[in-house]
Amino acid sequence: MRRKFFAIAACAAALPLHAQEAPAPVDIPVDIGQSVKDIRVPHHNAQGKLSLRLNAAQAECSSNTEFTFTDLQIEIFGDQGEEPSLTVLLPEAVFDQTTRRLASDRRSVIKGESIEITGRDLEFDIDSRTSRLTGPVTMVLTASDKVMP
Repeated sequence: MRRKFFAIAACAAALPLHAQEAPAPVDIPVDIGQSVKDIRVPHHNAQGKLSLRLNAAQAECSSNTEFTFTDLQIEIFGDQGEEPSLTVLLPEAVFDQTTRRLASDRRSVIKGESIEITGRDLEFDIDSRTSRLTGPVTMVLTASDKVMP
């Protein structure tokens, strides 16, 4: 297996992760001022298929619209919805129900079957399932036959 390494310093990378149609509500079962450990929040698309799942060591609700997650893992599912096609790892992240975006200013990682992208800051849109990762950003591609047609 060949391994390629690309380093991109102090730049931004945008990674589309399959857009979905109509936004469905994100139901996070945490009350204001409460903290929940080992939380798992599934999110389904308009057709009822599992779109993504939020797994966190801890979730806290500080207001009607803001949630803080610790050791968050976002599993992003493809069209089949059986196995995650991408995983996003965030040591800490804040989710805003109003904008429906997760933001982290700590080292974040996006992992796929043949790609791993690491950056300092990440913003993740729940509805479009897109990420904006800012640098320094490092991208590692493996199994190039799966990346290029």
